[in-house]
This record gives sequence, C-alpha cells and structure tokens, in this order.
Amino acid sequence: MKNRPEERVRLRIIEALLLAGWSRHRISTEEAIGKLADSKMRTDIICYNQQFNPQILVECKAEYISLSNNTAEQVARYNQNVGAPFLLLTNGVADFWYEVKNEGVKSLEQQPELLDNKSPSPDYEYVDWQKRGFAGSEAAPALRKWLGELLPALWHSQNSSAIQFLSFSQRLSDLDLSHYYILQGISDHERLAFSILTTAFGGSRLVAILNENSHNKAVLVVNLDLLFDSQAQNATIYSGAGMHAVDGSEVVESLTSDTAKTAEQLYELIAETIG
Repeated sequence: MKNRPEERVRLRIIEALLLAGWSRHRISTEEAIGKLADSKMRTDIICYNQQFNPQILVECKAEYISLSNNTAEQVARYNQNVGAPFLLLTNGVADFWYEVKNEGVKSLEQQPELLDNKSPSPDYEYVDWQKRGFAGSEAAPALRKWLGELLPALWHSQNSSAIQFLSFSQRLSDLDLSHYYILQGISDHERLAFSILTTAFGGSRLVAILNENSHNKAVLVVNLDLLFDSQAQNATIYSGAGMHAVDGSEVVESLTSDTAKTAEQLYELIAETIG
C-alpha cells in the first residue's frame, strides 16, 4: 500500500482486527463491488467467516476527515452489494459501529461480540518494531534491549489523540522525518513532537521537533547508535541559528512512558542550546 493517510488507517484497522481474533486469511481489501468487475466502487476491508460469508464491511477515512452522515451513507450504499451484518466507519481516531438488521441500520455502543472486546496490546518483538520503522536493523545488543523495553511503554499506553503521523518534504541527511510522533503541549504557543525513527542504513534516531506558533523552530536528532557506543557527541540540534552538537545521553537515560516528562526534558535540552 502507498504511504497515504487512508492507507495508514487501513493498516492500523487490519492489525486491530487481527488482535481481536480475526483470521488474516478471511480479510480482503480493495474488492470491486457492483454489477461490473471493473466497477469504480471498491471496498476498503471486508471480513469473512469460515464459510466466506461477509461479516464486517469497513470504510476507512484519513484521520483529518470528520465522519459525517454522508460518509455513513456511503458505507451503507456499498453494503447493498456486500450484505455484511456489521459495518465499521473509522478514521483511525473515532470508530462507529453499525448493525444491519431487518433491512434497518442501528448504531452500536461497542464493537460486536464476534470480535474480542478484550484484545490485548500488541506483543511486538524487536523485528516487529524494526519493520514499522521504529528500531534500526543495525542496533547493538544493548540498544536493542533498551528499545525493546521503551517502545511498548511509549506507544502502547498512549491515547490515540496524542499520536499523529507528521509529513515533511525535507530530509536530514539519511533521515526521513515523516513518521508517527507523540505530541505534547509545552505552553500555549509551543508544542513538541518526538519519536524514534530509523535511517535508510539501519540506524536508530531519537527525534524531537519543537513547534512554536505553528512554525517548526528546531529539530533535535539523537544518534542512538553513537550514544550506546559511549560517544559524547551523539546528537545535533538544527535551527535557524545553524547546527549545534550536543550530548543527549542525560535526556535519553531518563526517557519513560511519562510522555509529558519526556517532552519537557527534550524541550529543556533544545531551549538551553538555542535560547
């Protein structure tokens, strides 16, 4: 799938369906519906049962799109050709479930019982974080162990509204900044976004972006590979004043699942450097 907002939502929903107990062999995407095989009407996701009867029709929208009656009418119209008893309308932040019964559609307070309502958080191994771009393939054993403990604490305990995918047109050398970030307010006019990303060559980087009045003011990049190799100059702050080499070991050592505290420490390191 291409790296588009609605595709990212679709992948997240598919993973949630798998965690809720649905077989990956009973999930289809991009099915043409309608009387013609080349119909422009295509479903986002259909979940089938063991007999390959459709059970859930899912319509995915980008996170920034508000879900409305028009969107609900679209998925209901698609379902006239699918015939699933349950419908899910989602933008990755809000989920709306519906049940089709006696040719009527009613909203549900929670996902239907055919899914596991008590599904656990993902139990990722290091390679799973690596495939998702959060952990580098060339990380040393100590760094792998640290990332394996920190990443679940950061990402699996968060309110989804505090997590956003941010897109950037510019790169920092071999680092593509476009990724999922945890967003934290610092003051009325300042926000900080931070994440752990991978480079094209298997490196691991902690990135923090300071935004002031809707403008990106500074970017902190901590080279975790250098830091875990005990090298003092392991981080760089990019700003309008130029590039500043710093030591990020103190702030990295104190990283926890407390995102407000983590953001504050990252902010202090940036502020102390650029003023």
